[in-house]
Amino acid sequence: MKFDFSLEPVLKVRKHEEKLQKQKLAEKMSKKKAIASKKEKLKEKLKAHLDTADVNDFRNLHDLKRHRRYINSLHKEVEELNNNLRIVENAIEQERDKLAEVHKKRHIMEKIKEEEHELFLEKLSRQQRKMMDEIATQSYSK
Repeated sequence: MKFDFSLEPVLKVRKHEEKLQKQKLAEKMSKKKAIASKKEKLKEKLKAHLDTADVNDFRNLHDLKRHRRYINSLHKEVEELNNNLRIVENAIEQERDKLAEVHKKRHIMEKIKEEEHELFLEKLSRQQRKMMDEIATQSYSK
């Protein structure tokens, strides 16, 4: 006699959903990592420009304005990346919540499977005991 879980298709779907949710979370995490590395590169670039800039390097007011505009644009880019990073972090939290929910659903199905398997084993054990009792009764009555 073989154990067949009645809700096996549902369990497979739950496992697949969990796998997809993990992939979505991984995508969001890699997106966050990419934004963070881009932000760090911009900060390094900004720091390098600020450190190397000397008042004597600018020949005229036009060069100074151009440098200031460039520095401001770098600051704006960093601020945009900060906003994007916050958005992605919120999305990551949402994906984690979804993953937790999907994991909980899969875990519930696995618990149900375990309980059904235990009931199956008990039923099998009862049948074996009953058969052994019948054999013992028949051999005793002979």
